[in-house]
Amino acid sequence: MFYNKTDFLLDRFSVVQFVKSVDLEKLKEYTLAGIISLHYQNSAIGTFQFPKGKGLGIGPMVTKSQAFNISQYVNQGYLELLGNKAIASKKADEFLELCSPMEYTDAFQDDLKSECEDGHLLTSQLKIYISSYFPQLDLSSLQLTIEDKFDTPFGQSVYIYSSNFNPDELNKKYSSLLPQGHSLDWTSFLLSSNESSGDLNIASQYSAELFTDVRHYPFIQGRVTELVNKVSKSEKDISIFQDIVLERYKPVREVINSGERSFQKFTKILDKSLEYKKWSAGTEDDLSLLSQYYEAVTKGS
Repeated sequence: MFYNKTDFLLDRFSVVQFVKSVDLEKLKEYTLAGIISLHYQNSAIGTFQFPKGKGLGIGPMVTKSQAFNISQYVNQGYLELLGNKAIASKKADEFLELCSPMEYTDAFQDDLKSECEDGHLLTSQLKIYISSYFPQLDLSSLQLTIEDKFDTPFGQSVYIYSSNFNPDELNKKYSSLLPQGHSLDWTSFLLSSNESSGDLNIASQYSAELFTDVRHYPFIQGRVTELVNKVSKSEKDISIFQDIVLERYKPVREVINSGERSFQKFTKILDKSLEYKKWSAGTEDDLSLLSQYYEAVTKGS
């Protein structure tokens, strides 16, 4: 947040943390200043299933979902914080005015359809999917075939897939190696692949670093090495900055989460970020200079 604008994608859990930890007036101030933007996701990726003969056709589906509605959790957070329904409702309305929906692009459904017809992509993704359960299995000979494609009466395109590494057969053969309650199937495979594509779609819209579920990361790594390298570079840069520039600091997240310091204490530093951004725009990556500036802006805070 200090160095650049930060986009927050809120869910039912993180939004309550925001409500309880961050002063609403500060959120308004930081939103207006362009330090932060609050978003919520109101679209979901699912799979559509339709039987045909002895096979089961599956296909991607992007839909609006009330499961991502954060308003009730915002209300709940303010009610727990303030104990007054009327005031909590007013605060919740003000908070929600700061939030905007984050949606997949209009063409995303068509993108998923194209991916479901890409045998080469699906073959590489299936290897990743099976390896996540059976990492020692040699999948070099794996082949995936699109046996059939058809449109359902509801207008959904669905596909029947087959492979020489059949998920059902793998479940039976290696049942003792599967985590309890888990099994391989074509539906969860397709959903994992599609959801990783959704993470890329959101990241590309906002020219943002990629934040994804740890389960999706291998699928994305197989798709777009360039974006994964961006994440790795960011992590490396942060590590270097912490080791060289901030050798005498304590990690902000750990200090706030532990309760040693409050978010309100951090705002004294964050309020100076606009000044820093103007200053840093005309500088080179001079670590010594940055270190001196850090000492100056945090003195007495």
